[in-house]
This record gives sequence, C-alpha cells and structure tokens, in this order.
Amino acid sequence: MGGSTITTAQILLTVITSLLSGIIGVVISTIYYRKYERHKMKMDTARRLLGTRYNILGEEFTQALNEAFVIFHDSPKVMKALSEFHQVATSKQSGVANDKLVTLFKSVCDDVRINHQSFNDSYFLQPFNPDPKTTRPSLL
Repeated sequence: MGGSTITTAQILLTVITSLLSGIIGVVISTIYYRKYERHKMKMDTARRLLGTRYNILGEEFTQALNEAFVIFHDSPKVMKALSEFHQVATSKQSGVANDKLVTLFKSVCDDVRINHQSFNDSYFLQPFNPDPKTTRPSLL
C-alpha cells in the first residue's frame, strides 16, 4: 500500500493547534463580551441620567447619579465632572451648579460616544414635557 502514515508528531501538532485556536477564540470572545457589557452598563446609566433629568431630585435620577462613579470609574473625564458637580451640589453653590451638571452630561455622552455637539447647554437643562409636579432641572 502506498498510503501515507500519520506520525505521532503530526497528531500531537494537530491537537495542540486545535486547542490553541479554541483557547484564543474563547479569550477573544471574552474580551469582546466584557467590553460590550461595560459599554451596555455605561449606556444604561447615561440613558437614565439624561432620561430622568426632568426631575433631578427624583429617585431615578439620584440613583443613576450615585452609581455613575462605579460605572464610569475608568473614565477620568467623567470622574472629574462628577466630582466637580458633587462638590457644588453638596455645598449649594448655585452659580455654577447647572454648568457643572451640563459638563457632567456632556462627559457621559462623550464616554458612551453620543454626539452632543449639535445641542446647546439649554437642551440638557430643559427636558421635553417636564412634569409640573416635579422639580425643574435647574439644580438650585
């Protein structure tokens, strides 16, 4: 018979390359999945922050604001804006509170890749159809 014989080395090489390709596939999938999940959490927090801005003293807005430091911990720009907003909000510095809130909103938008360039600052402070029973978006 003139057939070729498969050596042990060839079998071993086939097994090793198959295992390596599987491991590499799992690693790449895991990296992309984690990146997707991180972006999804950030987008959810951004959605809730901007979506509930009609009542900045409300429970949903406050909860999203309080979790922002955990969700955006890897974004220095958002963390700086959050810290500055926290400082003026807790010390009742009414002159700059709205400016700091807008800066925070824009920083969050930048982090989750939402283009906000076509919107002026009043867009962030004046939501659609504010509920008259809730607090206006102006902080102080």
